[in-house]
Amino acid sequence: MADPVDNSAPEHIQDSAPEHIQDSAVDDAPAPKVSSSRVRRAFAWCVAQTSAREDGAAMALMRIAVGLSTLILVVPFAFTEAGQEIVRFSFCDDDAGGFRGMVGSPGIRLFGGPVPEVFFGLFVVSIVCAVLMVVGLFGRVPILVAAVATNIALGQNTDVSGGGDALLGNALFLLLLSNCTQTLSLDCVWRTGRFVDPTPVAAWPRKLALVQLAIIYTTTGLQKLVSTAWTPLDGFSALYQILQSPQWSRFPRLVEAADGWLVGPLVAMTAITIVWECGFFVVLLKPRWRAAMAVIGVGLHTGILLSMEVGIFSWLSMAMYPTMFGAASARLAARMTKTPSHDAAST
Repeated sequence: MADPVDNSAPEHIQDSAPEHIQDSAVDDAPAPKVSSSRVRRAFAWCVAQTSAREDGAAMALMRIAVGLSTLILVVPFAFTEAGQEIVRFSFCDDDAGGFRGMVGSPGIRLFGGPVPEVFFGLFVVSIVCAVLMVVGLFGRVPILVAAVATNIALGQNTDVSGGGDALLGNALFLLLLSNCTQTLSLDCVWRTGRFVDPTPVAAWPRKLALVQLAIIYTTTGLQKLVSTAWTPLDGFSALYQILQSPQWSRFPRLVEAADGWLVGPLVAMTAITIVWECGFFVVLLKPRWRAAMAVIGVGLHTGILLSMEVGIFSWLSMAMYPTMFGAASARLAARMTKTPSHDAAST
């Protein structure tokens, strides 16, 4: 029996409805809601990551290594004739011996302008703070002061600054986020009477530093692929070319003097370097691979330090390696002083 009241329009009439009416109906449809369970799981994951605690030895070792790297960078600028000449020529105003007129950054102007005396003072402050970082005294205050002083001094002329300067600021910022003087520090001795304190600290600063290390290496490797010299297209010839460049090589005539026997090893090292860098992100996914990746990294950076002039990039990169080994760093610190460690699984 037919419905006496049928408000539905025939199918051919519905299909012929104006397009703007159909679009309006689509626009008025309720948007799909994000599952509240997903939000809760994401929030629970964030809480778990920021609440996790572990032994503070890894960040303490990074603090010591970054402090030593800072000394390697800054001491020559302050106390060697060649370093002082570089500062005068590259960072100072032409009236003070610079190669061009320098207005000076706001920080430099605050302390008196781009003259050698200002830079010397900033470098001395940086050296004192770096020493305090190494011994672990006065908490994170020396880290903050060192970050400000080095940034003001080295940021005066970005034309001559490099990746090492940026990585130094990055490393100091990561240390500021952590309780890196909890253990292996004079602060620890003052507080507990021992050099090692196994009291757990927040784990997320170390994990953040590890993520940063993975980003640095992986993006550096991907950037290298812009050049065919790092690929089979040019026979993995990058290191062969670099080690003959006076701009980068410590011994630019070494390859020529070797009469060809270095070609094969340099090709192999180029291939290993690019694969290792591009694949470094694996340390975030496979903790068991970290030891092998660290050994390769130490080998590569040792080769760089012996054969090239790249500033403190290699020193600072290796300074962040303890972040790959949270529990292992705790066991090492405990073994040094025979102190029990809280080496719960740290990844």
